[in-house]
Amino acid sequence: MGQWQSQPVCTTPACIHAASRILQNLAPNWTQMDPCTEFDKMVCYGFTEHNGDNANAFTSVNLHNQMILRQVLESATEAQAAGVRSTFLTSRSNAEENNFDMLRTGWKACMDTEAIAAAGIKPLSDFIVTINQSWPVSPDDLDTKVSASDYDGMFKAALLLEEVGITAWHAFCAAETGPALPDPLNSKANRVCFKMPGAVQQNTSVFIDQDAFDSYGEVVAGAFQLIYADLDDEDAEALAEAVIEFERDLLELVVPITDAANGDVYNIIKNASLADIGKAAPAFSLDKLVAAMMPEGHTPTEILLQAPDAWPDLSALVSNHSRAAVHGFMMWKTITELADYVDVPDLSELLGKPTTPRWQTCVSVAETQLRDVLDHYYVTATYPDLALQAADKMTTNIRNQFKKRLGEIDWMSDDSKKRAIQKAENMHQNIGYPTSNPDIRSADALASEYAGLNLTSTSHFANMLAARRHNTQRQYAAIVTPPDRGSFDGSITVVNAFYNPSINSMIVPAGISQLPLFHPQLPDYALYGGLGAAIGHEITHGFDSRGRLFDENAERRQWWDNATIAGFQQRAECFVKQYSAVEVDVPGGKAHVDGNLTLAENLADAGGLHTAYDAWVADRKAMPAAWDQDLPGLSDFTHEQLFYLVWGNFWCDSMTPDRMPRQLEDVHAPSLVRLLLNTMNSRGFREAWKCKVQEPVCELW
Repeated sequence: MGQWQSQPVCTTPACIHAASRILQNLAPNWTQMDPCTEFDKMVCYGFTEHNGDNANAFTSVNLHNQMILRQVLESATEAQAAGVRSTFLTSRSNAEENNFDMLRTGWKACMDTEAIAAAGIKPLSDFIVTINQSWPVSPDDLDTKVSASDYDGMFKAALLLEEVGITAWHAFCAAETGPALPDPLNSKANRVCFKMPGAVQQNTSVFIDQDAFDSYGEVVAGAFQLIYADLDDEDAEALAEAVIEFERDLLELVVPITDAANGDVYNIIKNASLADIGKAAPAFSLDKLVAAMMPEGHTPTEILLQAPDAWPDLSALVSNHSRAAVHGFMMWKTITELADYVDVPDLSELLGKPTTPRWQTCVSVAETQLRDVLDHYYVTATYPDLALQAADKMTTNIRNQFKKRLGEIDWMSDDSKKRAIQKAENMHQNIGYPTSNPDIRSADALASEYAGLNLTSTSHFANMLAARRHNTQRQYAAIVTPPDRGSFDGSITVVNAFYNPSINSMIVPAGISQLPLFHPQLPDYALYGGLGAAIGHEITHGFDSRGRLFDENAERRQWWDNATIAGFQQRAECFVKQYSAVEVDVPGGKAHVDGNLTLAENLADAGGLHTAYDAWVADRKAMPAAWDQDLPGLSDFTHEQLFYLVWGNFWCDSMTPDRMPRQLEDVHAPSLVRLLLNTMNSRGFREAWKCKVQEPVCELW
């Protein structure tokens, strides 16, 4: 950013790459099209032809990132891996060599498909035998109900599963951080937080439609017969039916409670005494489970629990079913969680496992086993200091522009406005990669992080259990420390960005900071129109329909006055109505977008685009001689228009109607809907393209 121009057209590889992507997607007759009403068709015309069905703008970047990781993992030596393209590695140590050796050990075991196939179902069945030893139940014990005498065995079995990250009788409130959740009323403390348990089969229609019910029963019965070699067809079918009936009853109790949360876990979590919940819901022994999992001397007296009053009913539900049904449910969960780590074609077929190139599977495995070590090499290969500096500076500029925008809003009271500006000021920006807990630049820090994790070259299944145990230990240990605002909560190779309202922290990983989405040698309008809009999106999440519920200290409490809240809701309702009016193609006809479900993302889209554009305009004025060249082949467009062309290419996708029903259940509206409606809601867009009506349809931030 802010590099000085030397010629009117940029001819760097980055600029040629960006321009070619825009040109291959651009409609050949774009001059005859009206960008104000059909911008989606204009900028995404060629996307399907060049990318195939069900691709999006991030698909190629994700594949590129995976190929980089594959190259690292296939390196014969640590020096070769570090030499992929070294960014910050200047010397190698024993710790560096040991870290790489462990990474390679896990990779080799995963890629040894002959050994995995030869082991067959045995590693999984052996693990299930271990669980059965803790709570011995015969698969045909379908007449004896669960009673208090079973609770200790249930606890021991659940504890073994918990240790490898399989939650039998609860779910974690935050998938990324497991049992740890920042206290909504004290942002400096982590708490244990559990939701109600989920079923393996989450589609409730399966339990209503008889054909679907029968088909699901065949899957469950078939899986049990693979695990229990002596189980005949009749007993397998009876056990499967009992397990599915238990799942159905579980969902009937849990789903209404989960729906009441409206996708926001904070809506229905409350403080609960561990001792009290242990007595009220004795089947689950949550008090004993937490005590066993927490670091010694740190067992809390209270946890955060979803709908505490419902847990006694859940415990009673268990006691209304047979021992074999409840035990079988735990085993069914275990099978579906660990099936990916064995090679059993019959099991894969039963579970409908997709066929994936083995190297891609093993890249994902490496991210599970030694994520931070693998991320270390990814950064050395793809993310030079110049990229970090450019992304960090742009993020700061966009955040400052958002604060300026807050100061200009007329529907907020002075006090609410002042506190909102302070919240934006307090927002922590994590750019590129973590430099603490652990600092992935440091071999010693990485070695310390994975101390105690031992991988073998002879058993992929054992490696996965070891990695899961290590990860679960890390997650429970985090509860006794303050929330880490510098945490990335996942791999930095992901092609996405994030905002966490519970710690007021945004994350822009190195994985999304790649071509064609970002490169420090692109003109500033391309940087702001590309990654900048995504950064603005994450900043705006701090002030969307959910983010606004957390104050400047990242604590969940009312901090706006009622008039400001009413002003927000009035403007947000415009977005709800606008998106809900959109119809998309689905098998057999049309379906509407859910404007309420997608509201938070729609607000973030609009605010992010608005703020990124204004930040670029301000940065351009501050540095009039900055590097602001044309892109090759695109000199017919103004730089304002190029900002939106780059942004528009972010949203091109080729989703087919058969995939659309699932997308409509997501908090994100379909990409092309987001593209088109944001052109209607962007004042900057409508001015840049000289639209007849330049007033946005909906506007909030």
